[in-house]
Amino acid sequence: MKWFISLIFGFSFLFVNGQNEFTATAFYKDFQKIYSDAQTGFTNYIGSERKNENEKSATEYNVKLMLPLADSGKIVIPATGLPYVIYYFEPDKMRLKVDQRGANLRDAILNVLGVQLLTRTETQIVDNRPLTNSWYFINQNEKRLAFADFHMTIYYENGKYNLSFEIRGKGN
Repeated sequence: MKWFISLIFGFSFLFVNGQNEFTATAFYKDFQKIYSDAQTGFTNYIGSERKNENEKSATEYNVKLMLPLADSGKIVIPATGLPYVIYYFEPDKMRLKVDQRGANLRDAILNVLGVQLLTRTETQIVDNRPLTNSWYFINQNEKRLAFADFHMTIYYENGKYNLSFEIRGKGN
């Protein structure tokens, strides 16, 4: 009976404190694949061209490799600047849940890369709602936002908070 109570206590501890949903091996492997592809200008996982409202400023493509837990994604090749893949994750009405998901994603990225990231975060209020941008740099001396290795945004849209995550690539 004691083991049963311990088991119940253990599960409730995990439920209350949360578990990082991004710590799965599948996420680590797929992240490493798309990150590696980003370093070569997205040569392996670029899919068919997508319709894009801003055709003059960027070309968008379907991404062939969806990160686990991402709802959708695309590869963007800007007319000027570096290419990137952007993933969108499940929105939620509660900002706290989306903030936690963002923190879990950041922690998983740190585990996969095995390096410290320089982080710059800015929050502004747009229409009485917080909009948070976080830029992550592998190169500790880099401060220019356009050269961040990763960019995470938490924003409010259609009654829910959303999380997007960009992996910046290198030019061809």
